[in-house]
Amino acid sequence: MTQRTLITGARLLDPRQDRLGAPTDVLIEGSRILAVGQHIQNAQDAERIDATGLTVMPGLIDAHVHIYMNERNIAAGAEVPQTYAAAKSTFVLKEMLHRGWTSVRDVAGGDYGMRDAVEAGYVQSPRLFVGGKAISQTGGHGDFRGRSESEYDCACCTGRALFSTLADGVPDVIKATREQLRLGADHIKIMLSGGVASPNDPLDSIQYRVDEIAACVEEAERWGSYVCAHAYSDIAIRRGVENGVRTIEHGNFVGDETAAIMAERGAFVVPTLIVHEANLRLGAASGKSPSAMEKNERVRQAGLQALKVYQRAGVQIGYGSDLSMHAQQFQNEGLAFHASSLSNAEVIRSATIVNAKVIRQEEKLGELIPGAIADVLLVKGDPYQDLMVLANPAENMPAIWQAGKPVKNILDRRNGASV
Repeated sequence: MTQRTLITGARLLDPRQDRLGAPTDVLIEGSRILAVGQHIQNAQDAERIDATGLTVMPGLIDAHVHIYMNERNIAAGAEVPQTYAAAKSTFVLKEMLHRGWTSVRDVAGGDYGMRDAVEAGYVQSPRLFVGGKAISQTGGHGDFRGRSESEYDCACCTGRALFSTLADGVPDVIKATREQLRLGADHIKIMLSGGVASPNDPLDSIQYRVDEIAACVEEAERWGSYVCAHAYSDIAIRRGVENGVRTIEHGNFVGDETAAIMAERGAFVVPTLIVHEANLRLGAASGKSPSAMEKNERVRQAGLQALKVYQRAGVQIGYGSDLSMHAQQFQNEGLAFHASSLSNAEVIRSATIVNAKVIRQEEKLGELIPGAIADVLLVKGDPYQDLMVLANPAENMPAIWQAGKPVKNILDRRNGASV
């Protein structure tokens, strides 16, 4: 018999609105939302959860994670085998899920093997959307060799090699894109500018020629997929979007004109401001070199202003965290950090209905509507008034369902009180 659960009395957080709704019932049948409204009928056989005084909201979506990159810096991944990196990721994924992130998009490293293990029930994890290895030019953001290393594949069996593959010239870019698609990638990640963590490329460097970018996009689109791009500088962002890149990752140095082009073309931005703030707070404990910390400070200072530029232009703004294991505790706080430039309602939308569009799961994830997948959170407090209520999920998130199955429930089913 299909499991049915009726959540009663909680105020509904509909991300399309700017404030909580009235107390509402949510009926889950199997893995889907069957009904949402007051006084739902024909639910006599459902398990009842009295959530009076709580908020009921959709599961959160993080559109920029790296499930295998959990050493203090990516270069250190060369010191661990891939089996260790995979085992470590299962701990990280479970913690994400218990913080309310019921879906995540991995944008360099996450592969079909872990996605299949999650779907088979072997790993407790957010739902995974994976891109396989990111595609980087020699010397680009995905090239983490030290200068004394001549061959990239010398670390082919280590955790570092999970992150990226090198491809130079149109034929190699086409082949690399096709290979990740063959391996089941949901999307393709390409590196278009320098980065904070990469050791040898200047932050302002512009990576990949236009014909290489266009080739990657064409291959992905012919497969029915899309390309997301690491890009910090304004010119790197513009070159990507003008050649068909669908989502820009980071995007800290965008200008007004480029943002307007993004809005016109329907491109998304997935800012990752919390990772730069976390690096600042952790200092040496972040594992970043002095040169990386200098780059981190540049992008950190630009990030909040960039959100305002995107907002003015009408660009669709998602949410990403980009945090390694030692900084994962900041994942939820990143929402409140974005609220330094955006309204709480806009931030909530970024991690729900906007990110659902990013991962092409509109009306399936990111909102509680009939027919949607039953990823459901019960929360103490009103996130529209204070996003920091989400920053302490152990205390303020007493119940989590993923696809209708309880991940966590510390409520007394009779009266909704925490036990």
